Amino acid sequence: MPESMYCVNHPDRETLLRCGKCGQPICTECAVRHPVGLRCPQCAKLKKVPVYDVPGTYYLRALVAGTGVSLLCAVVAEILPLFVPVMFLSFLLAMGAGAIIGEAISRAADCKRGRGLQIVAAVSVLVGSIGGTLCVAAVIYGGAALLVMASSLLNPFYWLYPIVAAAVAVTRLR
Repeated sequence: MPESMYCVNHPDRETLLRCGKCGQPICTECAVRHPVGLRCPQCAKLKKVPVYDVPGTYYLRALVAGTGVSLLCAVVAEILPLFVPVMFLSFLLAMGAGAIIGEAISRAADCKRGRGLQIVAAVSVLVGSIGGTLCVAAVIYGGAALLVMASSLLNPFYWLYPIVAAAVAVTRLR
């Protein structure tokens, strides 16, 4: 009959489990599931994967880069259909813009990824899209730019570009 073991963290609990790394006895409450078996809390300290460990300053760099590229892409997406009237051009432009914006954010953040950068991408696309529309409206319509912008925002087709571009950019940063 095996000798009784007691958990290193809870000496009053009898156990048959051992840490897969250091071999210390652990109870079921202390046991942490690990890719290679059960571990004690000290041995199981999992670190974040470096790709998803994003320092705070990278978010600012990513926001600046993403918004700048998004603004440029949105201006192109607003102007190009005036010269090339192709059905679904906005959808195709949005897909390309989303890929470019996602790549710009990734490079500005040293190829990092994660939920925070996905949020930065969505915000960048939205701000860039509205800013690009406002810039083009100001150049074309002058003083009536805000009125044109307001009517654009009410048009459901206007939202096709930012939604598709944001979805592609966010997917790029998973």
